[in-house]
Amino acid sequence: MMTYQYQLTCISESEQNRVSLSDLEEAAELCDLHPEMIEEFLRGRLVHAFKNKQGNIYFDSSGVSRLRHIAYLREHEQIKFRTIRYITSLLDSLEAREKELHELRERLR
Repeated sequence: MMTYQYQLTCISESEQNRVSLSDLEEAAELCDLHPEMIEEFLRGRLVHAFKNKQGNIYFDSSGVSRLRHIAYLREHEQIKFRTIRYITSLLDSLEAREKELHELRERLR
């Protein structure tokens, strides 16, 4: 089984200003999650985030979207953490294969 291990990516202040990012508190509010729960997802490497020199954590739009998806699976589907990890791993694998297929089709054109 392929497991994706997300890590915190360091980001400079100039990069932080160029990209629309949500800090931990904003992401928690947007996803209706407690910040500590999001930190648990980060420890479990279920979501990608950015970190600046001060140690503040930020999420891009895809990170916030993923947090919302994880929150939905936990709250509405009553799925446990380990199963969420498996589901997200499968979705990542599927997304990678779809991207690869798209690139191969583009080469054939």
